[in-house]
Amino acid sequence: MTFLRTKKRNILSAKKSLVLLCFLLTGANAFGQQDMLNKRMSIHFADISLLTALNLLITGHSLPLSFDPGIITAEKKINGYFTNKPVSTILNTLLSGTGLSYKLLFGVIIITQPDKFNVSLNGRVVDAESGEDLIGASVYIPALEQGVSTNNYGFYSLTITNGVYEVQITHIGYAPLKLTLSLKSHDQTFVIRMNRQIKELQEIQVSQSPTQDSLKSLNVGKTLNWEMARQRPYLKGESDVIKALQMENGIVPLTEGSSQMFIRGGNKDQNLIILDEAIIYNPGHLFGLTSVFNPDALKNLQIYTDAIPANFGGRLSSVIDVRTADGDDKQFHVKGGISLLTARVSLEGPIIKEKSSFLFSARRSLANLLSKDLELFDLRPSYYDLNFKANRRIGTSDRIFFSVYKGRDKVRSANGYLNTWGNQTATIRWNHLFNPKLFSNLSLIYSNYKNELSINADSSYGTDKWLTGIRDATFKGDFTYYPNPQHQVQYGFSSILHLFIPGESKNDFYNDISRARAGEYALYFSHKLFVSKRVSLQYGLRTSLFHNTSVPGSYDLDDTFSPVIIKDGSKTFFRLEPRLTLQYLPKALGQLQLNYARNYQYLQLVQNDELAFSSLESWIPAGINLLPQRSDFYSLKYKDRSFAGTYSIDLYYKTMRHQLELVDNAQLISNPFVESQLRPGQSNAYGLEISLYKDINRFKGTLMYAFSKVYRTINEINEGKKYPAGYDIPHSVKVNMSYNIAQDLSVNSFFTYSTGRPVMIPIGYFDQKGLKIPIYGEKNASRMPAYHRLDLTLQWSPTSLVRQKNWSHTFSVGLFNIYNHKNILFYRISQEPTQEVNFDQQSFSGRTLGLSYNFKF
Repeated sequence: MTFLRTKKRNILSAKKSLVLLCFLLTGANAFGQQDMLNKRMSIHFADISLLTALNLLITGHSLPLSFDPGIITAEKKINGYFTNKPVSTILNTLLSGTGLSYKLLFGVIIITQPDKFNVSLNGRVVDAESGEDLIGASVYIPALEQGVSTNNYGFYSLTITNGVYEVQITHIGYAPLKLTLSLKSHDQTFVIRMNRQIKELQEIQVSQSPTQDSLKSLNVGKTLNWEMARQRPYLKGESDVIKALQMENGIVPLTEGSSQMFIRGGNKDQNLIILDEAIIYNPGHLFGLTSVFNPDALKNLQIYTDAIPANFGGRLSSVIDVRTADGDDKQFHVKGGISLLTARVSLEGPIIKEKSSFLFSARRSLANLLSKDLELFDLRPSYYDLNFKANRRIGTSDRIFFSVYKGRDKVRSANGYLNTWGNQTATIRWNHLFNPKLFSNLSLIYSNYKNELSINADSSYGTDKWLTGIRDATFKGDFTYYPNPQHQVQYGFSSILHLFIPGESKNDFYNDISRARAGEYALYFSHKLFVSKRVSLQYGLRTSLFHNTSVPGSYDLDDTFSPVIIKDGSKTFFRLEPRLTLQYLPKALGQLQLNYARNYQYLQLVQNDELAFSSLESWIPAGINLLPQRSDFYSLKYKDRSFAGTYSIDLYYKTMRHQLELVDNAQLISNPFVESQLRPGQSNAYGLEISLYKDINRFKGTLMYAFSKVYRTINEINEGKKYPAGYDIPHSVKVNMSYNIAQDLSVNSFFTYSTGRPVMIPIGYFDQKGLKIPIYGEKNASRMPAYHRLDLTLQWSPTSLVRQKNWSHTFSVGLFNIYNHKNILFYRISQEPTQEVNFDQQSFSGRTLGLSYNFKF
């Protein structure tokens, strides 16, 4: 028994010793592992990937690391010095923001990730051939019914659960693309390359889910497909962006050959026209026959006429956002063309292949080709413009852009009349990606518009020049945050310093209009929210502050609009501008959208419309005499598809306050108190727009109808009674049709009909020194005859004339105003010695031939 008790005590003692040994060994191992994490080392990472940094710890410092390379993000770049730092500090820094963690197991540091985690799928969508960023491309995942559209720099970001997904990418003018992506790491970047749509004779159909459609419709702007619009018929064969926009529903050109646009009840100066973020104050060349936008330099054009997004401000009616091409970053190209109006050439190519590129474009009018059209005025017009743009990628998170535009028009007549005008702009932009969910852009912008007009060419005082213009310096920042597919947040700021030159001359004989300075500042916020599969919402707020700092020559206006000189003419305005878009999908394909926007405009264009074919214009700021213009815009839109095609119905109503009108016989030149020539009032507009789009095999057609009414009520104008605005066009019909005769041959037509514009026709006259001086009745009580014309063009893009694969060219021949209808431009009172009031009807042109040739190699 003693032996057995002794044996049991020995066994128990052995077990205790074994437990103690295991505890000591385990503790020693734990303390050893802790010592491993506390081990200090010095290491330098110089712009290397996370995977390379981890391998450097293994090979260079013998750190026992274990991980699956597939979970390591390839895009994160590591930079930094670590001097005598613990291993734990180094690892925490390297893995920060990746969602990865680490643990210790038997002396090995194992990097792990959870089974289910969020992945930030991000990158750019680009043209496969040129590398150009594609704006507004749709990136959509059908399995999740989630997607996003690329921003103005081609960037996209989607936060979803890890896994393997089919991704659908679509963009206007490009072949639909499907990719299968395996998303394993927290941050995965893909540059998606899309090929242009090849012109086929059979019908091409692209199916889209309702959610994908809703994503596109929440981008409240409309993208103009320039490649298709360029095939339409144009005057003398010169394709033009403004003319293409005038062929869209709800946009009124008013007169033939004009670059003016009156959009949904707004005046011509209530459109914000920007080129690479720089404001263009006069978009016309050759009196408006062409615009400042070189067709060979364009990349993208978006127009906002419903709810203007919160990141835009300063105008009441619309935003026309034009972006120039970045230039091919892979190979050099020369492209250009010639028409009966202009000749142009462009050069683009890489500076550093796939990292940096440039684009240079030049264009000039052809001499004397307008002499027949303008023989009534005996004018010799000409113009030129230049575009240059360069960009450079710096790593994966930064990109710098620099763009410049310069244009100049000159109009000369035999009697000494001379008018020159032009725009100059420069933009520097910096794109920065803080992380896969936060994108930013900072811009420095310069814009300068100047106009010089010869005055008193036949006076004994000799010819002098009347100078008007406006100059801007802008600093702005825009930030986009993508927390998840259901939310997208935009916010930013803008600061513009204006210098106004309303009118001045170097001759002391004339009275100058004092220059003015003002600052225009804004902060904005916008949130796009997908509430459910059927309900989407975008709301925002823009806060604007305008400070007029004018002091010299300041004056106030009394109750009779008589000027009273004052010492301090400064004035500050602070305004809130809410924006709202609500969308509901009542069924699979239908879309119902409600929009509201309040906008303020602090700049006013003063121009006498009677100065036909002159670009004399003065921009003046809001101040002690002029309140900011304000508009409240409401619209309801329904869009659907049926057997007849895709159709949309738009209803809108707009109220505008503090609208200005010049008094009769206003004096704009040599009038230092030009604001006394303006009278304030209000305007109301409402309308209906119906559009039908149909593709049938080789045929494509668009039928558009617009009904609209615009009324103004201005103090002391028309005895204070309501009258139709000068751009009130009640009925408008537009028809675009195209037919592919063969793969390289197509015919395109455009027909337009609209009610004649309001005019004031004299009801009598009195004789003064042998001249008939008209007597007018109510304002805009009469109308011009209805305006209508039919245009046709034939376009041939042969593929067999040259052997080089990268050579392309297009020939176009067309007729503008086929049936030679003489649309009246204006009336002129006949000075023939009769007792009745007779008029000479002046038309711009009738049937006109159009020829053009475009090439690229």
